[in-house]
Amino acid sequence: MSQVLSAQTRFSPRRSAFEIRMDILKVVAEGSVKPTHIMYRSNTSWIVLHKNLESLLASGFMQQSGECSRTEYGITETGKRVLHDYVDLVEKTSSLAEVLR
Repeated sequence: MSQVLSAQTRFSPRRSAFEIRMDILKVVAEGSVKPTHIMYRSNTSWIVLHKNLESLLASGFMQQSGECSRTEYGITETGKRVLHDYVDLVEKTSSLAEVLR
């Protein structure tokens, strides 16, 4: 029974703010651009989503286009690099954990 668990279920039942931001970046990188789609796919509440979107926009990891009800989000090159580094780190630590067992 080989089941791949996500980072949020492997180490603790709750995600850190950093993990939530990385999940949001991942969802946007996969093509979801509308806020409600991002909210559902990243498993966040509306308030948590907006708080983290503001942080990601301020950090330069995401960009916003459109107005009010037509707002869409995209990931920047900086955001792609950060997400790539995060995924790489998670993969390396997962394989290291397997070796240490």
